[in-house]
Amino acid sequence: MNIALVDDDAEALRLLSSLFEAQLTQMFDAIHRIDTYPSGEAFLQAWAAGAYDLIVLDIYMERRNGIAVAEQIRQTDQSVQIAFCTSSNEFAAETYAVNARDYLQKPITAEKVARLLHKLDAAQIEQSRSVLLPDGAALRCRSVIYAEYSNHRMRFHMKTGKHHTVYASFAEIQKLLMAFGYFFSPMKGVLLNFYEVARLSGDSFLMKDGTTLPIARRICKDAQAQYSEFQFRTLSREVDL
Repeated sequence: MNIALVDDDAEALRLLSSLFEAQLTQMFDAIHRIDTYPSGEAFLQAWAAGAYDLIVLDIYMERRNGIAVAEQIRQTDQSVQIAFCTSSNEFAAETYAVNARDYLQKPITAEKVARLLHKLDAAQIEQSRSVLLPDGAALRCRSVIYAEYSNHRMRFHMKTGKHHTVYASFAEIQKLLMAFGYFFSPMKGVLLNFYEVARLSGDSFLMKDGTTLPIARRICKDAQAQYSEFQFRTLSREVDL
């Protein structure tokens, strides 16, 4: 999940970032990204439509306030979730106009951040995360069982039973998928989704679609360790929920 936090109060921004980091770490096993910006201008200079799942804006910023920033966001991005940090409901009508999802009422606490993320159905957002492939196709990461590289192409085996092939290097696709925290390369040219592993058996992974993926001998211990860590994180999150 990618989140942008925008506030011209440095101390408030640090607090907000630490609270979101703590909550996201509890909720997801996947790697998330939190970017912080000290002003609306700094955010807009770096921002591009589709870059974030959630943008949290402080309303009372100097020069360009949160409402003005949200209005500019909505000119090109109608789907991103926007929430405002505020100490009053003075701008209620304006926030409605930019389709704000929710408020974080100051003083901001861990409970309020958790409530916002649950209200946004953050888990569903994480499950629907996609990456843009070199051919322009959007790949839903959790729908991938495994991917294999051959003849300068990556072939994705999907839970739908279909396949998608794209002209790309293995390193390029590996960089895209490994950032999510649940992909692993058991051998050269192969990436698998830990969520789709049915069983780890010695020197191979048995996938839920029945495919057996061998593990290179030199990384067998690492494969076992990483898969065990994934299982522990996933179980811990389920217990917390």
